[in-house]
Amino acid sequence: MAGFEKPILHGLCSYGFTGRALLHALCGSDPARFKSMEGRFSRPVYPGDTLTVSMWVNGNAAIFQTKTQRDEVVIDGGRLVFA
Repeated sequence: MAGFEKPILHGLCSYGFTGRALLHALCGSDPARFKSMEGRFSRPVYPGDTLTVSMWVNGNAAIFQTKTQRDEVVIDGGRLVFA
């Protein structure tokens, strides 16, 4: 259980759902335009949580943040570079 009261969703799953949202919203669903993505895991995500990705674009880069329905930031300091 790694110190959690219940099972958590693997971080790479949360990261993958975030990446997919960024791909569709900012890259026109074209993986060739998706150059790099980085971010910091800040809280656990539990199975069944709803994730919301907020993004702010500046040229060919965007900063992003992912939150749960409880308004908890789970991926912070995110940056995407795209073409």
